[in-house]
Amino acid sequence: MYLELLNSFGFDEMQVWIASISALLFTANFLGGVLSALTFVYSRKLEQRPLKERISFRLFGFTELILIIFIFFYHVFMIEMITTEHIIYWASAIMMMPLLAVISSQLVQVSFSAKIEAKKKKLEQQKTQQRKAVRAKRNQGMDDEPPARKRQPSSNPLRQPAKKPVRR
Repeated sequence: MYLELLNSFGFDEMQVWIASISALLFTANFLGGVLSALTFVYSRKLEQRPLKERISFRLFGFTELILIIFIFFYHVFMIEMITTEHIIYWASAIMMMPLLAVISSQLVQVSFSAKIEAKKKKLEQQKTQQRKAVRAKRNQGMDDEPPARKRQPSSNPLRQPAKKPVRR
């Protein structure tokens, strides 16, 4: 079926290679989105990572590079031409890869939404308990604090307090 799709896009040579590499890269991006979402779900703090630190983004960049190298190899060394159908296929493949990562990530987050909400509530309760403990320590510290000591004059002669001007 996929080979027929490739044939309709005008790919006559290396159809199995194109299908295999496309399937491998599409699957890698889909799984990258799943892994990225699972690391978020099972993280301790439930903080979103910056885009450059996510598994799915790094895998996307790597697979895009592989695909571009393959496109270059295929069109420069194998068939030595490029048609409009080929451009349409490659452009759709390049746009499909991040879309697969986003879709898979959202599927995992929706399927684990109850766990995420429970974890958020638990983290919020821990934060409020920590705030209450800090307030209690502060209040206790104010009650148990010894009276302030008077400062002893410094024994250093250079640090003697300035003499007050005499009024006449």
